[in-house]
Amino acid sequence: MASRIGVIGIGNPLMGDDGAGIAVLDILKEYGLPSGAELIELGTGGLSLLHKIEGFNRVVLADAVDFGGEPGEVQLFLPEEVDTIKTVGYSLHDVDILRVIELAKQLEKCPETIVIAAIQPVSLKHSTDLSPQVKANIDVLANKIRDLVNEWAE
Repeated sequence: MASRIGVIGIGNPLMGDDGAGIAVLDILKEYGLPSGAELIELGTGGLSLLHKIEGFNRVVLADAVDFGGEPGEVQLFLPEEVDTIKTVGYSLHDVDILRVIELAKQLEKCPETIVIAAIQPVSLKHSTDLSPQVKANIDVLANKIRDLVNEWAE
């Protein structure tokens, strides 16, 4: 059976850099991804993430994450490498991503591999624009996700 790969964009495009996880999906649509890879816009769905990851072998979660990096910095994390995935300031994510992943494991509905593709936000204020630092590095995030998905598809 072919591997199913999900790339899930998380965030709110009306809250500045919180929309980076959604914005990267548009770039990935232009790039094109291998057969078996699916782009999913989740928004700030919280527990609906549980249902979105079900049925995939591997998943990338694209999101703005405060990991203490430089503004616009891009990092890839495994869930077990971090304590919590919450964006800085006011976040519309109503449930911690790691808690949803843990619940998926308990229900035996978790993909074998999950990677969090994160970009360090600058501002989560009401705006439809990404900060200059995040906008300048959104292609870096897209390239890292594309490379990872292509590696998984081989």
